[in-house]
Amino acid sequence: MKKTVLLLIICLLVPGVALAENKIGIVEVQRILESSEPGKQALGQLTLRFEEMRDDLEEERAEVERLREELQKQSMVLSQEAQQDMEAELRQKMQQFQQKYQSYQARMQQEEQELSDPIIDLLFEVIDDFAEKNGFDMILDAQGSGIIYAKDAMNVTDDLMEEVNQAWEARN
Repeated sequence: MKKTVLLLIICLLVPGVALAENKIGIVEVQRILESSEPGKQALGQLTLRFEEMRDDLEEERAEVERLREELQKQSMVLSQEAQQDMEAELRQKMQQFQQKYQSYQARMQQEEQELSDPIIDLLFEVIDDFAEKNGFDMILDAQGSGIIYAKDAMNVTDDLMEEVNQAWEARN
């Protein structure tokens, strides 16, 4: 009986000892992507592009709304044929608006991907170098890893953000 209890205690302690020897860091990847210098630059570029698209969509929406109001106002005085023509024109404008909206959405996603890919590649390079230099066995993404609690000392986000900013500045 004593041997079984002793064996059980040893089995429980050995994984704990092995885990204690590992150096693990936590990084908030999304925060780095949003708050680092390259992330801010990319967000600025996206914002400019988005504003142009938004203005264009707003013009289209206003035209659709103008047609809708005109149809409502004139529906009593228009002939059935004229009313059907106007309704068809309104449907066509609405369809064009929806297509343009979907096209702009797809374009924004593509542009966001194109702007973020080099930043993500740089971030992973920096994480690899940082982990190697600082003796980390593992660095986990705080958001995607399912971590509920970790000591603040394990969070290396600020250090990595500084290194990403320096690496970005060196490349540009």
